[in-house]
Amino acid sequence: MKDLRTRTITAVVYAPVVLVGIFAPAILFWVLLIVMGILGLMELLSLRAGRPALAFAALFFLGLACLGALKQLGPFAARHGTADDLPVWLILAVFPTWAADVIAYLAGTALGRRRLAPSISPGKTWEGTVAGFAASAVVVLAVAATFGLPRAGAAIAAVGIGPIGLAGDLLESYAKRRAGVKDSGTIFPGHGGVLDRLDSLVAVATFLVLVIGIWGLASLGSEGGSFGRF
Repeated sequence: MKDLRTRTITAVVYAPVVLVGIFAPAILFWVLLIVMGILGLMELLSLRAGRPALAFAALFFLGLACLGALKQLGPFAARHGTADDLPVWLILAVFPTWAADVIAYLAGTALGRRRLAPSISPGKTWEGTVAGFAASAVVVLAVAATFGLPRAGAAIAAVGIGPIGLAGDLLESYAKRRAGVKDSGTIFPGHGGVLDRLDSLVAVATFLVLVIGIWGLASLGSEGGSFGRF
């Protein structure tokens, strides 16, 4: 319960900062990304975990760039007026990732029995993971319905965001295990460091940019294709 209380207090402080960044002018969001990049680099240098750390470093910085790209996309392909100039795809990356993290933790703590990857991330359970995937998918579909995002894009995101986020989390956990540490840092009490907070999100952002890019190329190559219709 103490850990849950600490995590909750940190989240109450952390979440509004992220939300301000999401809806703030692009320049402020990029400043936030740069700050996170510098802090993340400091944590990566302290890990000294060889190839696993290098692999996650590549994902981390690519993911930060992709978060910036999602911010720049704004309401791209959204059909409902509610989108206005909102960063719809950035919202689609952040909210489902948060939902998966929160629900997986709560469900795993309350119901978890079978360990998912005990040698890499001992706290994760199959029960929590499945619950997190379901929560992520529900939030994806809710965001997509709210802003009128294309069904195909929403379906791919609903299926992929949970597992992709988990993969990013496990890669960072593997790097930490190789380095012999529990958390990458202490800047977020109860959550760890910057890498611990962003491991899933940078993977999800990279995934969404790839999906948008691949679908866009496919649309451009088809007769009468339109990127905005995917």
